[in-house]
Amino acid sequence: MQFLLHHNVIIQAIAGNHPKILKQCRNLKSAGWVLSNSLATIHSSLRMTMELKEAHDAIKIALQGIPVASLTGTDMVETPPSADRDYLDSLAVRAVEVFRLDGIITLKPEIFAESGIHAFPPDELPRVLEEGLACIKKVPLLDIPASYPQMWNDVEHEMFKVVRSGHFILGPKVEELEEQIADYTQAPHAVGVSSGTDALLLALMAADIGPGDEVITTPFTFFATAGSIVRMGAKPVFVDIDPVTFNMDAQKIEAAITPRTKAIMPVHLYGQCVEMPPLLELADKHKLLVIEDAAQAIGSEYLERRAGGMGDFGCFSFFPTKNLGGFGDAGLVTTRSKKFYEKLKILRVHGMEPKYYHSMIGGNFRIDALQAAIILAKLIHLENWIDDRRNNAQRYHRLFQKFSLSDQFSLPMEIFPRHVYNQYVVRVHYDQRDALKKYLNSHNAGCEIYYPLPLHLQECFKDLGYKKGDFPEAERAASDSLALPVANEVTTEQQEYVIKKIREFISA
Repeated sequence: MQFLLHHNVIIQAIAGNHPKILKQCRNLKSAGWVLSNSLATIHSSLRMTMELKEAHDAIKIALQGIPVASLTGTDMVETPPSADRDYLDSLAVRAVEVFRLDGIITLKPEIFAESGIHAFPPDELPRVLEEGLACIKKVPLLDIPASYPQMWNDVEHEMFKVVRSGHFILGPKVEELEEQIADYTQAPHAVGVSSGTDALLLALMAADIGPGDEVITTPFTFFATAGSIVRMGAKPVFVDIDPVTFNMDAQKIEAAITPRTKAIMPVHLYGQCVEMPPLLELADKHKLLVIEDAAQAIGSEYLERRAGGMGDFGCFSFFPTKNLGGFGDAGLVTTRSKKFYEKLKILRVHGMEPKYYHSMIGGNFRIDALQAAIILAKLIHLENWIDDRRNNAQRYHRLFQKFSLSDQFSLPMEIFPRHVYNQYVVRVHYDQRDALKKYLNSHNAGCEIYYPLPLHLQECFKDLGYKKGDFPEAERAASDSLALPVANEVTTEQQEYVIKKIREFISA
């Protein structure tokens, strides 16, 4: 739950009254925001009893970890006047509405009696939280705005730096992102691009993969993996998956290699790495390139080696729902080769080097500087978010075990540390998956099927000649897997609600 902290509460908290309120509001479940317009009022009040620097330092300490809600000029101009409260309080009401907060914590709730928002004094926060958490009736699969309190100030600051600079395409902010992601993934080089799909396309282009070539990959993944291969005129050759990890079975790859095979494209699905050593050995033996589809796996590791840093290329997506997402489409390619790095940069801008001179045909695969700034601001939180996801996964494990649900479900296993749980996918036994999904959705418990039809059975790939039964493990996974809410924003109470609804379904 998220609330706006009225300026009179901030002033009293700094003065030593209600000392617990700021600490409570740094907790994600009871996150508190402060209105930027109120900072001057807070400072002026403190200056009555403090020196200038002392007042400034007190505000900095008090608001550490508290997000500042900044209204736009339009928000402020359109805020209607009120005879019952001053303009600053009217702006507070507007902020609660704009940022979709649950209410306002104030020493004078009566000021907001006619506003329609929930206003209450600091001492009532524990009661409000208890009542709110006790009556959870909705758990979204993803609730991206719920993480805003942790990173909003950083994101807003970086966005406005870009806007003020006027440098929106590539440039220093993109270079900074590339350097930091390269370091994070343990790859020598990184090139920011316009989406995760374009990352795959650009890697294939840099590898000169085209008509007549074959690329070995998995039939159980998002469409972009095989789609990008076909768009290059090449042929995807599928290999069945391991039933435990959902990833391509490395032991089945060699049988799929032909004289036309040019690359292997493993997908680190759901946040767990493919078994890479035998795959890399095969690639070296047969002189094949390895293009890692790490769209769901940033931060994932295989024996302390990071996803996207083991093959010739690593392809990442910063789609908003990913563990590290932007506020729109964005992606990135890593590579271990200086030669490929230089080629990727040229292909990204229509094959142009220098300006208006084209040595090859590329495309418009540039990442926006605004997206780069947002991703950079969120990157500093990624490790904590991964820890939260891993903790949520372990909590699910304990809850399934506590209520003896193991006969009805197979839980995801962390075979190769570390799994970053972009999704928490269970396998539902006894042909109950679709009925369970319908039941959970009807009770506002988020869930999703990734993926209901394997790629080898998709209509657009029928010319590849595959048929039902060719990849039985992928087909079984498509028929019985279900993803539950596991994002860092998910609370213990929300997970308990999901399990409660699963138990109700099982016992019905």
